[in-house]
Parts: sequence; C-alpha cells; structure tokens
Amino acid sequence: MSKAQRILRHTTVILSWMFLVFLVLDQFNPMMNFIDNAISRWLLCALCLSGTGLSILGWMTNKEAQ
Repeated sequence: MSKAQRILRHTTVILSWMFLVFLVLDQFNPMMNFIDNAISRWLLCALCLSGTGLSILGWMTNKEAQ
C-alpha cells in the first residue's frame, strides 16, 4: 500500500467524522446553518457513513494482506 492510499484513507475518515459533527451541531443550533434541508442532511449522513465504512474495509483488507 502506498503512502498516498494511507493518506487518502485517513482523510476520508477525518472528513466523514467532521461532517457527522456538523450534522450534530446543526441539530442543536440550526442558526449555524451548516446544512440547509432534511434531504441534504440524510444524503450527507449516508456519505459520511459509507466513507467511513469504505475506509474500515480498506484497512481490514490491508491487514489480511500482511
């Protein structure tokens, strides 16, 4: 696995969790307006969870290969 793949996986996890935090903040204080409507909230949540899952699967595959 190259260094770029490692960086990409870590970046994906960090950004996914960052957007999940934005979802929580938007629920507590809607005036912050991180996310505009319900549809975009659910789509963003799905994106975050799938990105995290993809990264975890990638790490598991890498562990099995070693």
